[in-house]
Amino acid sequence: MNRLATIDELLSAVLRHIVLLAVVVAIGIAASLFYALSLPREYETTALIQIEQPQVQQSLGAAPNSQTLQQLQIIEQRVMSRGNLLTIVNQENLFGELPDMSESDKVHALRESAQVTRVSDPTLAWRPDITPTALSITVRLGDPELAARVANTLVSNVLEESRQSRSQRAEETLAFFESEEARLSIEIDGLEGELADFKRNNLNSLTGGLAAQREQLALLEQEKLVLERELLELNAGNRGARNNIFISRVEQLEQQRDLLAERINVILELERRAPDVERELSRQERELQKLTDQYQVITRNQAEAEMGLMLQASQQGESFRVLEPAIPPEQPIAPNRKRIAFMGCVLSGFLGILLVAILELRNPIIRTENQLERQLGLRAVAVIPNVQVAHEKVWRKLTWVVGITVFVLAVLVIVALVTGR
Repeated sequence: MNRLATIDELLSAVLRHIVLLAVVVAIGIAASLFYALSLPREYETTALIQIEQPQVQQSLGAAPNSQTLQQLQIIEQRVMSRGNLLTIVNQENLFGELPDMSESDKVHALRESAQVTRVSDPTLAWRPDITPTALSITVRLGDPELAARVANTLVSNVLEESRQSRSQRAEETLAFFESEEARLSIEIDGLEGELADFKRNNLNSLTGGLAAQREQLALLEQEKLVLERELLELNAGNRGARNNIFISRVEQLEQQRDLLAERINVILELERRAPDVERELSRQERELQKLTDQYQVITRNQAEAEMGLMLQASQQGESFRVLEPAIPPEQPIAPNRKRIAFMGCVLSGFLGILLVAILELRNPIIRTENQLERQLGLRAVAVIPNVQVAHEKVWRKLTWVVGITVFVLAVLVIVALVTGR
């Protein structure tokens, strides 16, 4: 490269091959413009849905933040489901220019083109439980009108899914608590009946009746003691003569004693069974108290579920509202045709200069006295100027005109690409 060591020598080399450089640059500009214009355009539009918090807060179920996040996740999954996207594809005849494209590929392409993003406070992005304040639906397609229609259709789907989800959840919640309330009512009524029968059947073994039984036991034992004393006295006073009257009296006293003993055994058996009866009674009362507590929780939640259903009916609950509908974009977002054409122009210029340098290296001719001195170390005694004939002068002027024209066109194209719309 010593032969092109100065700017003058480089310009001279460029001017000698100005036609080749002009052709390369022209072809590069044309090819880059053709490539840029052949690329399909993509238009992007965005719709914004505002998430309004409920005017009347509810305490049923999980925390409000987790409820909202779960609801948003369910809505996003339903909106971006295969069935819903396939309905939009058929409704808008998306990708109709590709008849060989399968339904799965169309759904996948629409999923890649559409995106649902949650919008929240950026200063609280580190919190995983932060409630989003809006939903952003972005659609990118080759037709601006079609992109806006698809985005607005997705917005309508989000609103409809939100309404149905809230109503269905409120109705299912209320139906669940109503069924639980009916079930617990039946169980409580049955257990109360069993408890009443148990108390009735074991009244004497319970704490209240047992005290009376013990008092009666003391009286019975005292009466039994009196009878035994009377029997002893009767037997002691009549050791010799035992007539029918004596025998009848003794048998009568013994029968009374046996009856008292039987009654005493009954009371003692009731005392023995008292701990088991108290334990069973406590178990049944605990079971009844547990069912009663459950019933109170169910009735409270049922009241909140009824309140939630009324809030949904009166539009006082959490709702989605369209803040910004999607509108057809005026300018495409991709591809960047100006940049592609500009890079093509620059690369074609570099390619032309590279070809000029290669041609100069393949033809090592010493053209100037400076080259002679650098290459051979000799100083020229005299320099004979290049004498040009008429047709050479014409050719030189023509090359200058072509070179200047190509340069001006290249500058105009670059300026138009940079500043043009």
